[in-house]
Amino acid sequence: MRPGAFVRVLFPMREVPVRPGLLHIGYVLGTAGDYAVVAYTTSQSWPADTPLPAGARVFDAAEAARLNQSRAFVLRVDILARLPLTRAWFPEIEQPGGGIVAIASAALRTEITRLATNLARRRRELVDLRGPGV
Repeated sequence: MRPGAFVRVLFPMREVPVRPGLLHIGYVLGTAGDYAVVAYTTSQSWPADTPLPAGARVFDAAEAARLNQSRAFVLRVDILARLPLTRAWFPEIEQPGGGIVAIASAALRTEITRLATNLARRRRELVDLRGPGV
């Protein structure tokens, strides 16, 4: 698992933040030891008349396609999970490719890292951190 990877992950739900949830594509912000910090993504459309929350980044259909995703999505660095690098959380980790859907370009990794860092420094209380590693 490497930073900048969009990966299939059983991202924990808000209701049960320490157990694997539904299969999602997450974004690996970083790794340390046997853990990864993963940001949440959702392909649910964001209402046009609703402001994005701090820490959200919209990927339109063209950007999504470049990242091997079939539709537009929103990356949420305000919803993070610290997860062990095991099959229980990353069901394809032991398969060829490890469940990685795409790797962000260096420029995109820098943009997302800045977004996450700024949010953590300025509005840390807005970050929802989940997972058994919390």
